[in-house]
Amino acid sequence: MQIEEDWKYVAMVLDRLFLWIFTMACILGTIGIIFQAPSLYDTTRPIDIQYSKIAKAKMMQMGPEED
Repeated sequence: MQIEEDWKYVAMVLDRLFLWIFTMACILGTIGIIFQAPSLYDTTRPIDIQYSKIAKAKMMQMGPEED
């Protein structure tokens, strides 16, 4: 009976370990995918803003950009 309890304990420890490994893999994978998104590093103006008359009027009201 003691051997069965020991194996239950080992199974519980391994189950918890694999849960943490799976959770960390999911979190790190999600972060990695989000940081690979090209829109994070794209500094070009969107074409709808570039050719929009409304956006152009708003930009004229704001004034020139200062770098």
